[in-house]
Parts: sequence; C-alpha cells; structure tokens
Amino acid sequence: MAMSRETFDQLNRNKLVRGKVREVAARKAARAQQITDNEGGSAVISIKSGTRPKGRAFANIQSSSADEEFGTSTKARRRALGRAARKG
Repeated sequence: MAMSRETFDQLNRNKLVRGKVREVAARKAARAQQITDNEGGSAVISIKSGTRPKGRAFANIQSSSADEEFGTSTKARRRALGRAARKG
C-alpha cells in the first residue's frame, strides 16, 4: 500500500520525526568530531537541517575541511564523516 502525499507531508512536518532526524545527525556528528579530534585533525563538524523542495526533512552533517575528509598530497585522508556514518 502506497503512502499518500498528504500523509508523507504530515510525517515530514511532525516535530517528533524532525527531532529524530536531528538526533541521529547529532550522534553521527559527535562521532565524526571525535574521530577528527583523536586523529589530530582540525576540521569542525556541523549540522545543517531543513526541508527539501518536495517536503522531505533532512539533516546534513558537514565538515569544514574537505581536505581532511578526502585527503590531498599534503593532508592525510581521515574520512571522519564516512566512518561516523557507518558506525553511528
């Protein structure tokens, strides 16, 4: 049984749903920051949340240093966001 558009919109506006999305993001962001700090990185991990154009709630975890996430010829690859997302 498919969910109606109205039900989908109601769920995504629900404070409990948005709170849970934010809670999961906060837990993963804290883990990513811990990984960065433990490995001597300088990146700051933050969360950006909102609603996508079609109504879906989201929370993106961001790093202030793409170089630390992906690595360069002068910076070691830490991949804190990716590792935190896998382990939570």
